[in-house]
Amino acid sequence: MIRFVTFFALLIALPFTLFAQNEIERERISLQGLQEFGFSANIQGSRTVAESEHLTPSVIRQLAIDRLVEANINYISDEEVRSSADVPFLHMHINTMQLENGLVPFSIQLRMYQPVRLPLNRDLQTSASTWETGMVGIVSHDQLQTINFAAEELVSDFIEDYYLANPRLARGR
Repeated sequence: MIRFVTFFALLIALPFTLFAQNEIERERISLQGLQEFGFSANIQGSRTVAESEHLTPSVIRQLAIDRLVEANINYISDEEVRSSADVPFLHMHINTMQLENGLVPFSIQLRMYQPVRLPLNRDLQTSASTWETGMVGIVSHDQLQTINFAAEELVSDFIEDYYLANPRLARGR
């Protein structure tokens, strides 16, 4: 009887795990053929967090761009990204809070936006998120730079998926 219940539970759960794996693979496939893209970052949070010199959009942005350049991934300038809706871009959004006890909960979302056409809406062209990753955490106020390290790790996750989707480019690194 126990074997039957276990088998039945696995039979029900299996489609859900397959669906999750399928979504991850779809996101990775969306990176195939991507030659170059821009990068943007923003941080939302309380004034005490926003005024920190260690956690600013420019610091986060520079760390991410440095990682992309180290990985030999072509980066497009901000002016070019702003000038056209056809340019893909990687966007990082960091959200923070300042708790009364000095702790700072945070979340980081990293998404790749690419131009897409919506066939059900008269082929309207827009941008859509085709790949994403993220994380949540909590740090003390004096350890805000830890958020920078977490953001760098997410960029590393993107680079890994990018090269899994583009193995010929990975050989040229």
